[in-house]
Amino acid sequence: MVHDALQNYLCTIDNLVVEAPQAFAKVTFSDIQCKTSLGYAPTNKHLTWVRCALFTFSGEKISQAWVLGDLHSLYEQLSDNQT
Repeated sequence: MVHDALQNYLCTIDNLVVEAPQAFAKVTFSDIQCKTSLGYAPTNKHLTWVRCALFTFSGEKISQAWVLGDLHSLYEQLSDNQT
């Protein structure tokens, strides 16, 4: 839903820690909101927020994923842009 509202979604890996069979990543997402998302009208402004994910692998496939995102920061940016 969030990704659909973005033009050219960018995910930058800030930190990556691997200790088999798990990998932990801290990533920064950014883009311009061009469609309605999370109940907020398009802002056409640049948004940035951080997420972390812990992946557990079984062979070469992800068998479990745990994700925590800073949605509070995203909501603040969206609400700051409302008129």
